[in-house]
Amino acid sequence: MKRRWFVTLTVSLGLLVAVVNAQFSRDFSEEFLNSATGRAFLQAYGALQSNYLEDVDNDAIIQGAIEGMLEALNDPYTSYASPQDAARAREDRSGTFEGIGATLSARNRIDDTIVEVVNVYSGSPAETAGVRQGDIFVEVDGVNVRDYTVSEIVEVVRGPAGTEVELGMRRPSEDDVVYITVTRGSIEIVSVESTMLPDNVGYLRIRTFANQRVYDQLQEQIAELEAAGATSLILDMRDNGGGLLNQGILVADAFLSQGDIVFQRARGVTQRLASADASAYDLPMVVLVNGNSASASEIVAGALQDNGRAQVVGEETFGKGVGQSVVSLTNGGQLVYLSFEWLTPNRNSINQQGIVPDIFAEDTRFADVVSLEGRGANPNEEIEIVVGGNVVGSTTADENGEFSFFELRDRPEMSAVQGEALVNLDEDNSLRVAYDTVQEVAAQAAQP
Repeated sequence: MKRRWFVTLTVSLGLLVAVVNAQFSRDFSEEFLNSATGRAFLQAYGALQSNYLEDVDNDAIIQGAIEGMLEALNDPYTSYASPQDAARAREDRSGTFEGIGATLSARNRIDDTIVEVVNVYSGSPAETAGVRQGDIFVEVDGVNVRDYTVSEIVEVVRGPAGTEVELGMRRPSEDDVVYITVTRGSIEIVSVESTMLPDNVGYLRIRTFANQRVYDQLQEQIAELEAAGATSLILDMRDNGGGLLNQGILVADAFLSQGDIVFQRARGVTQRLASADASAYDLPMVVLVNGNSASASEIVAGALQDNGRAQVVGEETFGKGVGQSVVSLTNGGQLVYLSFEWLTPNRNSINQQGIVPDIFAEDTRFADVVSLEGRGANPNEEIEIVVGGNVVGSTTADENGEFSFFELRDRPEMSAVQGEALVNLDEDNSLRVAYDTVQEVAAQAAQP
């Protein structure tokens, strides 16, 4: 257990929260009214309230003003979440949610629609009711959801445990829509998976850090691997876009017995945010990353690399070397805004550059796919899509001559058993390189 260090982290995070609260304890109304633009905003608001032809949805226009204010920053890491989205995000971070127990994804990557089931958890309400992998949502409780996004489908499918939801699904093996009634339940979100590879190489995958139970799940999985005889480890964080800072720090500390983990720079002041506790897992290990490994994943990779604890294998990471603060707003929404930059133990900034691997290995699991939108075709004209001289598909223009096309992407194989990782050493190039590397590291560590 990391009790001593965890207390220090709690204090540090508490100070960060205190800074945020102190900033918002000021009354900004006078500054707002002293600005000509601020007064213009109130004039525009008053005009709409008083003289707009139709009744004005007060909350909607103010929420739009908040979103517009943040868009003006042109910062991809600063955003506003509606009360509904904020509530779902808080639920996800808690590590449990109430719903049906299935993983969803969009076939149409252009507008995030045509939502299909890509995995059904074993023993979940979805499996019990008969939901299958490959089912595509067309109705939820009698409402047509064919054009809903993944987020919108999740919003209507989730609900209190014990309540029912009726799903209308398009199933490849059936001509008609299949209707399934699912009784919702409480679902644990398992973000850490493991399996044993040949020669006692333990494999750990962390899918996301946006779960406050990641560190606990990591400990559980490592205990199972050690009990099964693991003598070395691969920590796979490919496609992990990050999440909770404290979970990333805890995971890094799990493998470090000494040294710094991460530094923070805020408004020109750089300070140590976390250092390692003496207790650590000491199995020889390597870290596996790709171009989609970001934020907390990069904190872990950078800490283990700079401290000489593990070699990093794979591709240069995404390069999100900045962090955000989250403020709960009075309407139930959330403001997420850019507030600091983090640095590796060697004080290196990786923002917009990424962690450079010690051993490069291209991630070839999934081929590039084609997606496009166009206009200018004749109404209802069939259009053939040719890439590199090869026909990859066709689409039909609508009555306005506009068209879109997307290829179906191969899905990663997922186990129905939460916590069980499915891997293929023969077809996964970068994993094979990581596997060969960790065996060399383990062999060197075993030498007298």
